[in-house]
Amino acid sequence: MMNGQKKFFGALLVLVAFVALFAAVVPVRASAADYPTKPIVAIVPFSPGGGNDVLLRLVAKYITPFLGETLIVENKPGAGGQIGWTALSKARPDGYTIGATTLPSMILIKSLRENVPFDLDDFQYICNFQVDPIIWVVEKESQFKTAQDIVDYAKSNPKKLNVAGDGPESNVQLQHLVAAKLLGISTNFISYSGSGPALTAVLGKKVDLAATTLSSAMPHIEGGRLRPLVLFYSAKMDVIPDTPIAEEAFGVSIPSIGMAARGVAAPKDVKAEQVAVLEKAFKAVAESPEFLEQAESLGLVIRFMDSKESTALVKEMTTLVEQYKSLFDEK
Repeated sequence: MMNGQKKFFGALLVLVAFVALFAAVVPVRASAADYPTKPIVAIVPFSPGGGNDVLLRLVAKYITPFLGETLIVENKPGAGGQIGWTALSKARPDGYTIGATTLPSMILIKSLRENVPFDLDDFQYICNFQVDPIIWVVEKESQFKTAQDIVDYAKSNPKKLNVAGDGPESNVQLQHLVAAKLLGISTNFISYSGSGPALTAVLGKKVDLAATTLSSAMPHIEGGRLRPLVLFYSAKMDVIPDTPIAEEAFGVSIPSIGMAARGVAAPKDVKAEQVAVLEKAFKAVAESPEFLEQAESLGLVIRFMDSKESTALVKEMTTLVEQYKSLFDEK
């Protein structure tokens, strides 16, 4: 009986040791494989129909095969994005709440407002999907045929050139003010409550020029109602191949400080393994032919940047905003 017990307990110990070794060497599921196990909420800090909303809903449409779960878009508009970004910064860092980012808008909010309840380092930047540079456009019958015509007129007629744009203290206005400073011109910037009203003003010939995002202007450019003069970006765009970039038009390098860069972030303490899963899935979407075809049809310029590149972009644009934000007071 004693020998039988010894054999039984000996075999049991061997079995326990084997199970422990197997569990240590080959876990049932790796941590990355355990994520996600339920839908992920993506906060959009603006109303439905805006640039971030359109982009995130398009991404959500194509991401499930790459992520293994659905992406649920939840709009939390208010205070120019501040409410939604605050909610994202305070969310549980469990990987199941992420949110849309827009540079430099979130930087401007933090830099220009008092008592903003989030910091830029409260976020783990996962990727950037889209770039939407600022462009100068005129009504199709305008006397101004080139961007240099604008500069020549403005130099001869200080403060006489009326420029419509989203504002006040917006990315669009900042881009225009930086361009005006570096070009040595003085204009009358008129703030409108969005790109739509600003474009309506230039179409109605109430102003001479509009500064706006490329995506907002594209329907009117394609319809022949507006003429693009210059693109404030580092490279030409296929959607308007004949429009010069600023350096070509003026011979002056003008930073793309107003470019809307739209991406995705999570609360800062999210696990690195979860960030990697999300980044991989978002990159797969950005490379999907079906996604790219529909993005192009919507006028979205896709420029994917990974987590490291996106974080570097935040730092770069923060430096530019700090360098030029005083122009808002000089206008």
